[in-house]
Amino acid sequence: MSTGPGEDGATVGAFSPQRGPAYHIEDGVTFDYIVCGAGSAGSVLAGRLAADPAVTVLLVESGGGDDDARVHDPDLWPANLGSERAWDYVTEPNPQLNGRRLGYAMGRGLGGGGAINAGVWARGHRSDWDSFAGHAGDPAWDYAHVLEHYRSIEDWQGAPDPARRGVGGPMRIRSAQDVHPLFTAFLDGAEAAGIPRFDSPNGALMEKDTGCAVRDENIHAGTRQSPFRCYVAGRMGQPNLTVLPHTTVSRVLLSATRACGVEIIRDGRPLRVHASTEVVLSLGAIGTPAVLMRSGIGDEAELRSVGVPVVQHLRGVGRNLDDHMRLPCVWEAKDVPMPVPTRSQVVCFWTDDTRPGAPEFVMYLSPAPSVSAESAAQYPPPARCFTLMPAMRPRSGSRGRVRLASADPLAKPRIETHFLTDPDDVRSALSAVAMAREIGNSAALRPFAKREASPVSSATDVLEDFLRNSVETYWHQSGTAKMGRDEDSVVDARLAVHGINGLRVADASVLPHVTVANTMAPSVVIGERAAEMMIAERG
Repeated sequence: MSTGPGEDGATVGAFSPQRGPAYHIEDGVTFDYIVCGAGSAGSVLAGRLAADPAVTVLLVESGGGDDDARVHDPDLWPANLGSERAWDYVTEPNPQLNGRRLGYAMGRGLGGGGAINAGVWARGHRSDWDSFAGHAGDPAWDYAHVLEHYRSIEDWQGAPDPARRGVGGPMRIRSAQDVHPLFTAFLDGAEAAGIPRFDSPNGALMEKDTGCAVRDENIHAGTRQSPFRCYVAGRMGQPNLTVLPHTTVSRVLLSATRACGVEIIRDGRPLRVHASTEVVLSLGAIGTPAVLMRSGIGDEAELRSVGVPVVQHLRGVGRNLDDHMRLPCVWEAKDVPMPVPTRSQVVCFWTDDTRPGAPEFVMYLSPAPSVSAESAAQYPPPARCFTLMPAMRPRSGSRGRVRLASADPLAKPRIETHFLTDPDDVRSALSAVAMAREIGNSAALRPFAKREASPVSSATDVLEDFLRNSVETYWHQSGTAKMGRDEDSVVDARLAVHGINGLRVADASVLPHVTVANTMAPSVVIGERAAEMMIAERG
């Protein structure tokens, strides 16, 4: 039986649907709290709430258990794509991407995306958190306050940095180990391009506008530490915590404007489960707005178009879909030893005159081809190659939307990305590709790079066509139930849904915009913040 670290650092048996508390549940049963979604934020929240034996907690998850080599071994993360461990969403055609539809997977199963991703621990930049505090009108979301949360979350295994890093927390965080010379050469090339090197991407670098470093990861002794493993698995025997895998949340039950429970689908039949205190949606930037809309919370015209009775008009539900646009560029590799792992060991952040201020660009390196089908048809990747993958955040005019296809809880929502809709985003994307080409063609990478395989040309029209055929997602979906005070906000600073009592959202959908890099670590903070507020309110 595989094992993983528990909340106290001890090992616990891997959880599967056949182990843990009883999974039979009666129609009409009541819990104090219902947490919908066992991803990064939902796992943290459920684990923190269940630490109080006086409260009862139900954690509902549509997918299965996490006793899977594809979860434990982070090098196997690509094998989760297209499997039962991921929602196989596909976007609507985007005219700005030559009519392409993008695969838009999200994690499914205990641990959610935090159980199937590449294991990157990226906190978010100071400017991100200070921006979120401004949107929310609450300084408790700013960088200084969130830094304290990160210090309490981490059990940092690197060089001491007491002002920024914590020890003794539930999640062991370390720098990538045994860094391959290809990645070291990448950092050398980045430095030659004017990007300074730092000891860690999550220390002082997150207070600068440009920098590169060996990446941080939530991996210990070669095993992934998902938030579910670190916060929930060690509590699986507690009588006050019930976990329901293979269970779909169809809608929130409402009495007037108060959430009183959820309707779930389990073993093919609908059941109603009640919450005496609160319901929390942690279903991610696609699932959370879909459940809100099926519950009658969303844009009035949109709800009526699919036959859902309106309970609370909130036009922002499903809008503001943010993500990182990935822009892969490929080099044929020389006949030299290449890294085996599928995970990048390094990361770069930078800004430029197209996006001044905080770092708007992030780049990883994959020691394999990582391109779209359309790009591969245009520029076939060599058998031996590596991919530089710059990415950027869309401007507000290029953010997308999630809509209901129907009121059927088993119907997939419609997802619109709107990538490159803002013409200025095309200019910034060309700049990001130029940086990748400068690093990829640098003297530092010549021992590994035989030739540039794509995009090769410097002609603007050729590069723009390359962009539209190559843009992919980094699976950092966020923003569709954003925190704030304007007419498009969905939750307030306490993550409570505007106009509805007893209902909160705790996942990356509350972020007003995507952070500078991966969203798992920010989601853990969202779970911690939600728990902090809910426990305080309970007294």
